[in-house]
Amino acid sequence: MNLSKTEKLLAAKKKKEHLLEMASEVANALTDDIDNSESTLGNLDAKCHYQFVNTYVEEQKQLVNDLHIQVSRYHSRMAELEEILATKDSEFEARLIREINPLKEQLQVHAQTTGILIAEKAELTAALAQSQKAAKQNSEELEEMNGKLKHSQLRINELEKELVQMKDDSNEIKKNAQSLQEVYDDLEKKYFDFRKEKEDLELETSELKQKLNLKNTEFISLQQGYQEKAALLSLNELRIQQLTDTSQTLESQHQAVTVLEQQLTQMRETLKLVNNEKDEANRQYQNYVRQLDAQQAKLLNELENGKKITSDLENREKSYIQRLSDLEQQLQHEKEKNEALVPLREHNDDVNNLKKNIEELTSQQERLHATLSEKDTQIEMLTNEVQELRNTKGNEVDAAKLVQALESEKLGASRAVSQNQQLKQQLTEMENAFVTLSNTKLDLTEQLQAERNIGRKLNARLNIVETEMDNLKEKLKEKETCLIELEKEKLQNAQITDQMQHYQAQSHHAHTLQQELQNALVYIEELKKENKELTKKLEMQTQEEIALPEATINVNGDQHVIRLENNDDITTTQSLSLSKGKNTLDDSRPITKLEKKFKDAMEKVAELTDEKQKLEHLVLQLQGETETIGEYITLYQKQREVLTNKWKEREETFRQLVDQCNQQQKQLHKLKILVTEMLKKHPTESCVQLYKDIHVINPVVPNDDGQENAELQLIEDKTTSQILDLLTEIKDCKDIYITGPDFHPCPWCSGKLITV
Repeated sequence: MNLSKTEKLLAAKKKKEHLLEMASEVANALTDDIDNSESTLGNLDAKCHYQFVNTYVEEQKQLVNDLHIQVSRYHSRMAELEEILATKDSEFEARLIREINPLKEQLQVHAQTTGILIAEKAELTAALAQSQKAAKQNSEELEEMNGKLKHSQLRINELEKELVQMKDDSNEIKKNAQSLQEVYDDLEKKYFDFRKEKEDLELETSELKQKLNLKNTEFISLQQGYQEKAALLSLNELRIQQLTDTSQTLESQHQAVTVLEQQLTQMRETLKLVNNEKDEANRQYQNYVRQLDAQQAKLLNELENGKKITSDLENREKSYIQRLSDLEQQLQHEKEKNEALVPLREHNDDVNNLKKNIEELTSQQERLHATLSEKDTQIEMLTNEVQELRNTKGNEVDAAKLVQALESEKLGASRAVSQNQQLKQQLTEMENAFVTLSNTKLDLTEQLQAERNIGRKLNARLNIVETEMDNLKEKLKEKETCLIELEKEKLQNAQITDQMQHYQAQSHHAHTLQQELQNALVYIEELKKENKELTKKLEMQTQEEIALPEATINVNGDQHVIRLENNDDITTTQSLSLSKGKNTLDDSRPITKLEKKFKDAMEKVAELTDEKQKLEHLVLQLQGETETIGEYITLYQKQREVLTNKWKEREETFRQLVDQCNQQQKQLHKLKILVTEMLKKHPTESCVQLYKDIHVINPVVPNDDGQENAELQLIEDKTTSQILDLLTEIKDCKDIYITGPDFHPCPWCSGKLITV
C-alpha cells in the first residue's frame, strides 16, 4: 500500500510538473498571440495580456502548491472514479461512433468541394490569362485609335482653314456679284435710253414718211396737171393751126415748146430734189439702223461678258459644291471614325466589366478559401472536441485540448488577419481601378464634347454656306429671268424692225406700181384719143397742109421724151427696190446671229436647270444626313444614360462590399475578444475540476457541486453560442450580394457570368 501510495505521489508530481510546463506553454502561446495581435490591437492590449498571464501563472503556482497538499486525499477517490470512468467511457464510445459517422460524411463532402474549387481555380486562372491578353490587345487598339483621333483633329483644323478660305472666296464672289449687279443696272438704264431714242427716231421716220407721201401725191398731181396741160396745148395748137397760117402756128408752137421745155426742166429739177431728199432720208435711216446695230452689238458683247462672268461664278459655285461634298465626305469619314471609336469604348467597357467580374470571381474564390479554412478550423475544432471527450480521464488531456484550441484559434486569427490584408489590397486596387476608369471616362467625355462642338460648328458653317448658295441661286434665277426678258425684247424688236421694213418695202413698191399703172392707163387713153383725132385730121388734111407731119413728128418726139422720163422713173424705183432688198439681206445676217445666240442661251439655261436639280438633290442629301446626325446624337444620349445607370449600380454594389468588409472586421474583432475571454476562462475551469474532485472525496455537499457545474456549463454555452453566431453571420455575409435579373450562368465557364 505504501509503495502504491508513493508511486501515486510520484505520478501526481509528474502530472503537476507536466501541468506547470503546459501552463508555461500556454503563457508563451498567449504572449505569441499578443505579439501577433500587437499590429491590430496595440501596445495597451499586449501589456494587459502580459499582466494577466503573469497573475495567472502566479495563481497556478499557488494552486500547484495546494495540490501537493491535497494529492494524498485523491488516491482514495481514484478507484471509484476509475469505475465511473469505465462506465462513462463505454457510453462515450457509443456516442462517438454515432457522431463520427456523419462527420466523416461531411469530411468527404468537403473534400469533394475542395476538388471542385481547385478545378474552378484553374479555369479562372486560364480565363484571367485570356482576359489579360484581350486587355492588352484592347489597350493597343486604344492607342491606335488615339493616334487616329489626333490625325482627325489635325484634319478638322485643316478643314476649318479651308472653310475660312471658302468664306473669303464667298465674300469676294458677293462683291463681284454686287459689281455685276451695278453694271447690269447701268446696262439696263442705257438700254432704256436707247429704247427711248429708238422710239423718237421711229417717230421722226414716220413723220418723214408722211412728208414723202405728201410730196409724192403732190408730184403725181403735178404730173397729172402737166399731162392735162400738154393735152390742152396739143388741142390748142391744132385749133391754132386750123385757124391761122402755118408760120404763125409754128412760132406759137415753138414758143409753147420752149415754155413746156422750161416747165419740164423745172419739173426735172423738182424730181431731182425729191430724189435727193429720198436718198438723204434713206441714208439717215441706214445710219440710224447702223447705230442701232452697233448698240445691239455692244449690248450683245456686254451680255456675253455677263454670261462669261456668270459662267465663272457657276464654275466657282461648282468648285464650292465640290469642296462642300469633299467636306461632307470628310465629315462622314470622321463620323465613321467616331462610330468605330464607339465599339472600342464598348470593348473597353466590356474589358472593365470582365476585370470587375474577374475581381468578383477572385473575391468569391478567396471567400471560398476562407470558408474552406473556416470549415477546416471547424473540423479541427470538432476533432479536438472528440479528442477532449475521449481524453477526459486526466488533466494531461485537458492541457492538450487547450493547446490544440489555442493553435486552432491562432490559425484562425492569422487567417483572418491575412484575409483582412487581402481585402484591403483588393479595396485599394478597386479604388485605383475606379479612379483610372473615371479619368478615362472624363477624357472620353471631353473628347466627345470637343467632337460635338466641332460637329456643331461644321453644321453651322454648312448652314451658312447653304444659305449663301440659296441666295446665289435666287440671284442666278433673277438674272436668268432678266436675260430671258432681254432676249425676248430683242427678238420682238428685231421682228418689229423686220416687219416694218417689209411693210415699208411692200407699201412703197405697191404705191409706185399703182402710180405707174394709173399713169400708164391715163397715158394710153390719151394716146388713143390723140391717135383717133390725128387719124381723123390726117384723113381730112393730107392734101391741104404739108407742115402737119412735122408738127406730128415734134409731138411724137415730145411724147417719146416723156416716155423716156417715165422709164427713168421706173428704173430709179427699181434701183431703190433693189437697194432695199440688199438692205434686207444685210439685215437678215444679224438676225441669224441673234438666233444662234438665242439657241446658245437656251442651251445654257437647260444646263443651268440641270445643275439646279443637282443642287436640289445635294440639298436633300444634306438634309437627310443632318437628320441621321440628330438620330446618332439621340442614340448616344440614350447609351450615355444607360452607362450612367450602370455606373450608379456598380457604385451601389461597391458600397455594399465596403459595408460587408466593415461588418466582417467588426465581427472578427468580436471573435478576438471572445477568444481572449475563452482563454481567460480555461484555467479557471481546471481549478473548478479540481474543486469537484475534492468534493467528490467528501460527498457531504452534493447540491453545491451541481449548482456550480450548471453555472459553468451556462457560461461555456453562452460563449460558444456567441462564437457560433458570429461564424454563422460571417458565413451569411458572403451571400448578402444580391444578383440582378441580368445575372445568368455561363454554359462554358464554371462559375457565373454577368451579361452587360
